[in-house]
Amino acid sequence: MRYDTEQMMFVGTAVTAEETAALGLHYEIIAAAQTAAAGLLDMARKIKRMRDTGGYKALGFESLEAYTQATMGMRQRQAYNYISIAEKLPAQLIEQNAAAGVTKLALLASLTAGEQKQITAETDLAGTTVTELKRQIRELQEKNTGYAQQLSLLQANAEDDRQTARRDAQETVRLELEAALQRQKEAEAAAEQDRKERDAALAATEKLQAEAEQHEKALEKARAEGAADAEEKARAKVRMEAEAKLAEEKAAREAAEERAAQLAKQLQVSGDESTVKFGLLFQQLQENAYGIDAICKELAENGDSEKAGKFRAALGRALTALAQTLGND
Repeated sequence: MRYDTEQMMFVGTAVTAEETAALGLHYEIIAAAQTAAAGLLDMARKIKRMRDTGGYKALGFESLEAYTQATMGMRQRQAYNYISIAEKLPAQLIEQNAAAGVTKLALLASLTAGEQKQITAETDLAGTTVTELKRQIRELQEKNTGYAQQLSLLQANAEDDRQTARRDAQETVRLELEAALQRQKEAEAAAEQDRKERDAALAATEKLQAEAEQHEKALEKARAEGAADAEEKARAKVRMEAEAKLAEEKAAREAAEERAAQLAKQLQVSGDESTVKFGLLFQQLQENAYGIDAICKELAENGDSEKAGKFRAALGRALTALAQTLGND
């Protein structure tokens, strides 16, 4: 037979009479401990109820201390230790540690629920003195205070970070709002400028239309008043152009006749037909070149310098090409 510490019970069968007697005594001790634990909890609860209901007054006592001192020899501090145990400790914890005594349980009752769990998990209350328990409680509370201070510091830093982030976010929103307002003002200014430009363009268009209408009316009036004069001028212009064309044809005919006469004369004098033909063709080449130059000058005077330049360039390229061809021969 042996004792299993995990199951907290003896395993096996008693063999001797001595083992049987000892095992029976053990069970009696366990039962007494359970009865003591239950009694401790029951007593603590009932002292608390006597205080809460004020029942001691009905029994002729002015205070709870007077009642406990007279009837049980229990001072006020001890009575309130029982009350603290009943109020602040779980029933299971009281039952499990009843053997530790009221003073140690009262010390546990002064702790938070988390601290109670820490102490009972790390300490054998029944085998620990009150002084040692107080030391352990003090060390635990100092450690927890350090943790609490660190947590408080971390929370304070976190709060500072949150406030800084909140201020940064607010500043960002403010700047974005100002930028949006500025863009809106610029857009409104641009829209106003566009409106003014459209109004100005519309006014200018209306003015041009009015001037065109006035001009058209003036033209109609001029046509109505001077139709006959205009017709006479047109006839005179046609007549002058016809006379000028006849004069040009006459001059050209006379020039041709003169060139023919000169050619005949040259043929008679020189007797060299090729020389005469060369002279005639060379003269025609010069006249054509001068004619092209005259056309270019007329274009330039009329404002079409670009076309005049193209014609001169074409003439230059033709003469250059002709010179190169003659040079190669």
